[in-house]
Amino acid sequence: MKKYFLIVLAGLALTSCEEEISINAPAFEATNGYDFWRATKMKATVEDGNLIIVGADDAENITLYIESFEFGAEYTLGISNVNVATYSKVENDTVYNYSTSSSTGNGYIKFDPAEKQPYGTVTGTFFAEMDVLTGSPVLRDESDKPITTVNFNKGVFFQIPLSEVVQPEPEPEDPEDGDPEEETPNP
Repeated sequence: MKKYFLIVLAGLALTSCEEEISINAPAFEATNGYDFWRATKMKATVEDGNLIIVGADDAENITLYIESFEFGAEYTLGISNVNVATYSKVENDTVYNYSTSSSTGNGYIKFDPAEKQPYGTVTGTFFAEMDVLTGSPVLRDESDKPITTVNFNKGVFFQIPLSEVVQPEPEPEDPEDGDPEEETPNP
């Protein structure tokens, strides 16, 4: 009897120690300074081989632009205008804009290799140090100092579904609308 009691007790112990694991897929998140930020809306769009990944919540938006992207590749930010990260925030009806470009900011966007990408999704990491855009208002911290640079580190985009923008093909010409001189006469 003791034997059966010990077996039941061991079974209960194993099932009560079970941990629930949940997967957050898709996800787009990063650390802004010391604050954790997670997008509530995200999308990834491919257009002519270029990739645009957007993560947003009600007030903030991070967009990653990558020209001619490839899985497994890493792209450096802050050296050109073709691979760029942007950040915008709406606060009290004012829009604040920050970006990397050919002369501002720095960072990287790195894609997982193709064999680690579930079909139809995009996964990778990023770091972006973005400077305020010329002419944009500047955010201020708690002590009213201007924030000229925002820093998103430990950035992750995970299994965001890819949608492809397909250009419509031109409609074929209707042969009845052709030039009458090109028509062959009936014998």
